[in-house]
Amino acid sequence: MSVNTTTHRRWGARSVAALIIFLVAALLTPIALVGHWGHRTVVDSERYIDTVGPLISNPEVQEGIATTITDALVTKVDTANTVDELLNKLFPNSSFNSLLSAPIAAGVNGLIGELVTRFVASDQFAAVWIALNEAAQRGLVAVLEGREEGPIKLQGDEVVFDISAALGSVQQFLVDNGITAAANITLPDNERQIVLVEAPALAQIRFIYSLTSPILEWLPLVVAALFALSIALARRRARIVVATGIFLVAIAGLLSLGLSAGEDSFNNQLEGTAFGPASEVFWNTLLNYLILGVEAVFVLGVVVIIAGWFGGRTSIATRLRGQLVKGLDELGDRIEGLRDFRQLVAEHAKKIRWAIYLLVGLILLASSVMSPATVLWCTALAAGLLTLVQVLANQSAPQALAIEDAAVPAVIEGSFTEE
Repeated sequence: MSVNTTTHRRWGARSVAALIIFLVAALLTPIALVGHWGHRTVVDSERYIDTVGPLISNPEVQEGIATTITDALVTKVDTANTVDELLNKLFPNSSFNSLLSAPIAAGVNGLIGELVTRFVASDQFAAVWIALNEAAQRGLVAVLEGREEGPIKLQGDEVVFDISAALGSVQQFLVDNGITAAANITLPDNERQIVLVEAPALAQIRFIYSLTSPILEWLPLVVAALFALSIALARRRARIVVATGIFLVAIAGLLSLGLSAGEDSFNNQLEGTAFGPASEVFWNTLLNYLILGVEAVFVLGVVVIIAGWFGGRTSIATRLRGQLVKGLDELGDRIEGLRDFRQLVAEHAKKIRWAIYLLVGLILLASSVMSPATVLWCTALAAGLLTLVQVLANQSAPQALAIEDAAVPAVIEGSFTEE
């Protein structure tokens, strides 16, 4: 009979609810991480420009852009044929024309390449790059919302990015520097457009975007609240805290493996192209926010595991808590005055601690970039505030120092108490 009572107590409505909420939070965690990155990096226009803007100052990116534009322009200018026609006009039927044509054409091509490289590295092209990406960001969001705007357009089964504005600025620069033939270059549509995504995939992306866009910005906060609620409802809170930490470490590891595989695939696609040397720069820049977020989740998971273990029932954790309580008690005994304030802290210590968890969690989630350093800083802040509460709550009264069921660390007494 006692066994059935124990089982019923362990798996009552609260325990079942805690488990269900934990599983929901676990399923939403990877969606929250990737979705929040997408929202902050693509949908947020300011962060998008902050992300892609610095790319144009990278020498490898500049080289890739300059090489691509130069190859397209040289092909259309047809320098060799132009030089042949000029030499035949100057020296009709001369046997030296064939000997002079190739070196002169190579020199002109080299000059075009040099001018394009210089222009791509200039502040003038940097301004063109920013303007082009601002238009691209607006166009991409418009396409996701079922509209067309700017250089991003839907053509047949493809979403394309029109780079006519960038090519036009390069052509004008060449004309201004003596390459007048560049003014007559007309590139076909397929050479002025970059295919971003196939239309069938776009339909799925639009559907996901329409469902998640309203909550993507707040989804990490929702997930954090669900984990906190599952902990609050659990009867063995220290255990579910450890389980939460283990899950965070595991999901960070899986996402890290996925990012590594994605980077390999991305590098392989660009290998052998003009942008091959810049593939790593592109990947790390565009995915930087997500990479830092995954690293931060890993560190957070380790911190949560330590906190849960410290609040558990193992003999080592119990002894460590005892030593910590003793030290904080001795420190509290030395504080004189503030009797009424300390009495108020002692009476509301549990609520104050939960308020600290909420405050630090909001600071962490609201940070411009969630990184391992941010997690460690917030952990230190939480530990400091919780320790201060424990010291102030101590009034040399046994009831003010009690740790219910000896199941939580002193700094989180009353919050992770196991029932």
